[in-house]
Amino acid sequence: MGQPNDLLRRARESKGWTQAYVAEMIECPHSVAISRWESGNTVPSRNYRERLCKLYEKNARELGFEQNKAIVGVDAQTSPVFLFNEPLSDPKELYGRRRERDTVLARTARKASTSITGPRRIGKTWLLRYLRLMGSERLGRRFSIGYLDGMSPQCKTVAGFAAAACATFDLPVPQVNEGLLTLDKGLRVLLAKKLVPVLCIDEFESFSGSEEFSLDFFEGLLAMTHTSDLVLVIASKNPLHRVVRKSVRGSPFFNIFEQLALKPFNFTEAEQFIQDKSTSAGFKPDERDYLWTFGKEKEGEKAWAPLRLQLAGKILCDEMDEVRKNPHYRQSFVERFQTLYEAVMD
Repeated sequence: MGQPNDLLRRARESKGWTQAYVAEMIECPHSVAISRWESGNTVPSRNYRERLCKLYEKNARELGFEQNKAIVGVDAQTSPVFLFNEPLSDPKELYGRRRERDTVLARTARKASTSITGPRRIGKTWLLRYLRLMGSERLGRRFSIGYLDGMSPQCKTVAGFAAAACATFDLPVPQVNEGLLTLDKGLRVLLAKKLVPVLCIDEFESFSGSEEFSLDFFEGLLAMTHTSDLVLVIASKNPLHRVVRKSVRGSPFFNIFEQLALKPFNFTEAEQFIQDKSTSAGFKPDERDYLWTFGKEKEGEKAWAPLRLQLAGKILCDEMDEVRKNPHYRQSFVERFQTLYEAVMD
């Protein structure tokens, strides 16, 4: 949540206008959007900022839309309503996933490891990011949460993995890197300080099919969960027993995880997302229908993909004037949506 926009609120109050009246004058379907803009919960899109400036006969700075750039560095436009293909920066933006969020936090608090699975672009990385953002608040400062991307070049070898893992916990890496032994020594330092290391590993498939990451690697990680209180939270497209090499599948490594399988939003989750985001963006009922329609992978299904919902909303926000002026806009929307979606899914 941002700071309240007192300049925007005072501009309205000086006119003696209600929030409902302002919403009507700028053709915003919900007065609650005005409330959210004034309280700093969200910022209006460029289209609505321009309408508010015209209505109040003030410029963007006078209405609080352009803050001190020497301090902030950017204006309000960099706080979009829809986060398509962007990292999670605010835990409040993680919609749905209530059970998964509670489970991963609860298991981590008990020093238990978790496996997050699901197809590409379903939200696995966001859930890992959510854990990192909420860790100090929900788990306490004794939990030290690090993150590794299995696709990074450093993680192509066991020694590189160990060095990267040490770095994410701010542990020194000796000149002689002994692989997992180096990591184990570092984790014991954290253990002596009564800190609990939580290692989030994204793209865990990267350790599959390589002779470098043998049975010794996985059983070494398993051992550290017992001897050094290491908590593993890993993300992969498929369940662990299908990810790693056949020679490792008999290992007890898999027994320490509870699997959380992420799926598309159900109706209730999609409804909450569409309602909140449409209100913030000032969408009209027919514009909300774009989210309901294009948020689905297949027509007729009662499942909505988070990425598709974010993309549909982003396009509408970017092209709001065109949406409301061009009666044939829908075909243009379809073409742009398909192009952008296919680009990130290929």
